[in-house]
Amino acid sequence: AWNAFRTLITEHALHAQSFQGYGSSLIKKMGFPPDAFVQMAMQLATYRLFGEQIGTYEATQVRKFLHGRTEVTRAVSLESEAFIKTMGPRPKLDETDDDIRKEKIRLLRNATKTHAKYTGLAANAQGVDRHLLGLSMMVQDGE
Repeated sequence: AWNAFRTLITEHALHAQSFQGYGSSLIKKMGFPPDAFVQMAMQLATYRLFGEQIGTYEATQVRKFLHGRTEVTRAVSLESEAFIKTMGPRPKLDETDDDIRKEKIRLLRNATKTHAKYTGLAANAQGVDRHLLGLSMMVQDGE
């Protein structure tokens, strides 16, 4: 078992990179919720990496319960899909059409607004993931 574990972990690598270009203050100044902005950046990055939108997991703290618990906020939505597909599979650094740029910003605003709404629902114990997990754990073999 130890050798299998060692083999498994040596097949993976993690490289952390610190982004210093701007932070939450500028994101807020532009009118975006920082968490939602980063989640949309992750959605776009995974779309460009894998060629399709990939579901990501974001734990949201639910403080209304004794000792707390978490709920899941899903970043995938119709709004995030519209944003990433409009952005495209490759960066367009020469994008100069003002109407296209405005449309991309509008779609990013819609996607971040929807994500912030989903986060608020999850924080208020209105998510579905934990409920569905509980139901799946109750299912007996053959049901």
